[in-house]
Amino acid sequence: MKNLFSKLTILSTLFALILGNLVVATNSGDACGTDWPKCNGQYVPDFTKINILIEYSHRIFTTSLGFILLLNAILVSKKLKKRHTKSWWPAVTVILLIVQSLVGGINVILGTPIGFTTIDVTVSLLLLVSVIYTHTLLESPKEGPKKVIKKSAHYLLIITFIEIVIGAFFKHSRMSELLYPGQTDALINNRNFSQMIYSIHGILGLASILVTAYLLFLSYKHNNFKIQSTLLMFFLLTTAIFGLITKISFLSPVTSSIHMIFTIISIALTCSISADRKGIGI
Repeated sequence: MKNLFSKLTILSTLFALILGNLVVATNSGDACGTDWPKCNGQYVPDFTKINILIEYSHRIFTTSLGFILLLNAILVSKKLKKRHTKSWWPAVTVILLIVQSLVGGINVILGTPIGFTTIDVTVSLLLLVSVIYTHTLLESPKEGPKKVIKKSAHYLLIITFIEIVIGAFFKHSRMSELLYPGQTDALINNRNFSQMIYSIHGILGLASILVTAYLLFLSYKHNNFKIQSTLLMFFLLTTAIFGLITKISFLSPVTSSIHMIFTIISIALTCSISADRKGIGI
């Protein structure tokens, strides 16, 4: 299989994001305390406690992923140089990897302050975008790709990304708790502001579905990216459904996690459509 290592890098990055989502869903972020690389002062912590197992596994996996991302960026850069082709995506991946390491470290040292994980999520998603864009440099150009399809995919990527960041802030700042009666330690304790943020998140979600519908129409009209656009519509609709279920179920960690997982996959699919293919890995 061509470009196998690059494809495995994408899958590893996706898995790291899903694993990070599991950490949040199970409230395992503080399970290892503020120690690094130790967990609660130990290199081999008590894995009988599920929260420690989840958090420490996430730490170990993301550390390993860092070396994988770096190696992949180097390999792609060499292929670019060999083909006398230029692209800044491998360099962007390395820069984002460094930023991600710093943000993750600060998050651990500060004990996961309210709202800070939003920055972690944002950089992680940017890293996923960069890894996919780096990989597509290796792939063969689509035969007769229509600019209007790629342009629509770019708009969709921007809308979906902003929607995710707003949703992440809404969740990690605990402002989502203000949708329901009771006390909360939200970062900004204002119910009207919370409702406004939630509404913006919902409007952007609807906008992403409408743009995807247009993208789906274009894909079938021009016989390009039909599978990706069809899957994208399915995943975005599923994301919206689980978003509604999460609100109805009073922020259920299970439905919230599924909502985020489908969102992550949607971002990946959108990138696969919008990214340029230069065929340097052929």
